[in-house]
Amino acid sequence: MHGSIRLRLPFVLLLALLVPGCGEDTPTAGEASRAAIVVTVDPNPVPPSQNQLTGSVSIGYRVTITETAGLGGEILFVSAQVYDPETGLLHALTYFDSADLIVFVGDKRVEAGGTLVVPQTTSYVLPDFRTNALLAINVQMKDDHDNLINQSVLVKVEPPPQ
Repeated sequence: MHGSIRLRLPFVLLLALLVPGCGEDTPTAGEASRAAIVVTVDPNPVPPSQNQLTGSVSIGYRVTITETAGLGGEILFVSAQVYDPETGLLHALTYFDSADLIVFVGDKRVEAGGTLVVPQTTSYVLPDFRTNALLAINVQMKDDHDNLINQSVLVKVEPPPQ
């Protein structure tokens, strides 16, 4: 009886290793199992433009999302937050979901090795009418294998050097 158990154990272990690989979501040769994205902001740093009458600061920039692992997917959202660098308080929020991306960009998908550029603008007012701020950009993508990919970048908002 002990010999029969010893013979079955390697067979059961081998079977356990092979069965999970039989799903339909296994990547084909040359296809990545998970996407990867790189998020960049242009220009960097982002130059502010202040209204002298109201003190409101406006910024405009482009968020570039590049897929680097060889698997495409749908961008679920691109959000941006403006923070006061002295207090850490949030002063502005911009949020584009996938439906907004269709309207404002014309697409919500990044192909394998492809790029999506998302132009954004926002306005804020800081205490003492300061203009320098911190801009946090967050992107979430659902790749073609249903993995959620999150990437963030932090850039400065400041006038260009003189």
